[in-house]
Amino acid sequence: MDFTGKVVFVTGSSRGIGAGLVRAFAARGGICVVNYVDDAAGRNHRDAEAVASEVGGAMTVECDVADHARVGEAMRAIVEQLGGIDILVNNAGILRDRSLKRMAPADFEDVVRVNLGGAFNTLQHATTLLRPGGRIINIASVAAFTGFFGQANYAASKAGLVALTKVAAREFARQGTTVNCVAPGFIDTEIIKDMPADVTEKFVEQIPCGRLGQVDDVTNAVLFLAFRESGYITGHVLHVNGGFYM
Repeated sequence: MDFTGKVVFVTGSSRGIGAGLVRAFAARGGICVVNYVDDAAGRNHRDAEAVASEVGGAMTVECDVADHARVGEAMRAIVEQLGGIDILVNNAGILRDRSLKRMAPADFEDVVRVNLGGAFNTLQHATTLLRPGGRIINIASVAAFTGFFGQANYAASKAGLVALTKVAAREFARQGTTVNCVAPGFIDTEIIKDMPADVTEKFVEQIPCGRLGQVDDVTNAVLFLAFRESGYITGHVLHVNGGFYM
């Protein structure tokens, strides 16, 4: 799969799946944009710069995707500096797990604002900034379909993202742009590493493929949907979960 000359904007790409996507597209000729949001310790900025340097000086953009105006500024800056945007991957997201009984309203609102509202913000600006024939891939989650305990905010935001994908697929079709969704299962990232070992073990026991997913499992799915030969696939949800959810 050759993405030479294609400008790829991956939100939330300072580490994890987002950083893996930047590496995968860059290795295939893509001109990548690494996105991060400022944090007090400055870790996100350092990680974003490290990823950009690793792939050969990709553009870095500080932007909280939940800020509609800032998203517009960031995307216009990409267009001005790189000439356009061809592929948009909505990967940015946050977790604040807690049971319904104990979840603060702010925790529900913040997760939905970033995970779902952030995708809305990029999509709305993409209607005029994405080049015709583009590709949009939204990163959802198996949680949207299974409703894990303690994830009322996260599961709802990802389920909303699936619905948003289907609406956007209809609306972007007129400009030859496809909009699809990848829904990862349990992927071996920092989030999984922070879970107690016995909890992780129980989840692995329920996965028919018998292992956690790797970042490459997700990036390969995204690359497939972003490739020019996948132009007749739109509004689709591609599950990448080793059979955990069928």
